[in-house]
Formats: sequence, structure tokens, C-alpha cells
Amino acid sequence: MDETHDECDRSVDITVELTGEYDAVVEKLQMSTDEQEVLGPVLADFSRLLETVRRLDGGTRSVIVDQLPPEMHHAYDAEAVVDALQILARYDLVALEGNTWTPGPALTA
Repeated sequence: MDETHDECDRSVDITVELTGEYDAVVEKLQMSTDEQEVLGPVLADFSRLLETVRRLDGGTRSVIVDQLPPEMHHAYDAEAVVDALQILARYDLVALEGNTWTPGPALTA
């Protein structure tokens, strides 16, 4: 059976000019993916949790829970805070000293 394939040897050149403020142009160039959109709230909550630990310069899990900002996407109880802090500890972002979570070596170096 003899098959023929017609291949197209055409090429296209496109020039695009984006003008505006730097941040607005960069935002247009960034490609959003479904994964990034799904992880956005998780990363935001972890960032707020980490900022709370930094602002307090450490605290027990209950103190941290009491100081979490209302903008959190998920309601965190003491157990959920410990679970999240344990993940952050793997990246040296927080450290557990006794029963107090403090900013980790990655933040204090």
C-alpha cells in the first residue's frame, strides 16, 4: 500500500509588541496552567502560615492558630497547622524547638 504525505514547507513569522508597565507586560507573558491555579490557594495559605511564624518569631501551635490571618483559604486547627509546619520544616523554613515552632535556617541565614 503506497501512502503519500503532503508536507507543508510554509513558515510564518509573527511580531508582537507589548507596551505598558513592566508588571502588566510580565503578567501577560506568564502562562497560567491548571496546576498553578489549583496550587495557588495552597501556596497562599502556606505563605501566610510562614509569615505568621516569622511575625511572631515563633510560637506554639495554638498561638500560631490564634494569629493566622482571616484571609486563609482553609480553616486550620492546631493539628492541621502542625501538619503544614512539618512540611515547611522539610525545607528548613521552620524548625521545632521543644514545642515552639520558629523560623528555620533557610529564613534566618
